[in-house]
Amino acid sequence: MVASCEQFATYGLAGARIDRIAEAAAANKRSIYMHFGTKEELFDMVVADSMLELAKAVSIDAGHLPGYAGELFDRLEQRTHVRRLYLRAGLERQQPIDVEVEEYRRNVAAIKAAQEAGRIRADIPAVELMAMVIGLVISWDTASWSLKALQAETVHESFTGRRAAVAGLIQPSRVHS
Repeated sequence: MVASCEQFATYGLAGARIDRIAEAAAANKRSIYMHFGTKEELFDMVVADSMLELAKAVSIDAGHLPGYAGELFDRLEQRTHVRRLYLRAGLERQQPIDVEVEEYRRNVAAIKAAQEAGRIRADIPAVELMAMVIGLVISWDTASWSLKALQAETVHESFTGRRAAVAGLIQPSRVHS
């Protein structure tokens, strides 16, 4: 699975080649097809396994979304292939993956419970809030290259600065009277 993960993270579904996966894994190309099915099925399995690995490593604390965002940011910095797979799956495989849906269902339910308990803002639907947290965490990866070119001109150049900004941006707003 390591060879297929690296291949899909680097080249995406369209650019990955089963023959390169077989060569890197010292396996027979035909046996890969027989064991995993089509390239699309293998891609879905790799994405699902990566998302489950991420979910096990970073559990949501819906009452403290900034902490969750910071932990998610850290984990994705350590496991950049997972972030790349997530982005590639969103672009190339626009269909839900059952195990990923179930993980999101659990996280959204935790957010909704925290909203109902008054622990976090409830003016944004739970599923949208979850999407916003993830979007914020991966925002630098999805920024245009033209915007990234300006990074040298800014103060927030470091990993630590971006992590703190991610966690800080989703802090509940304080209303001043």
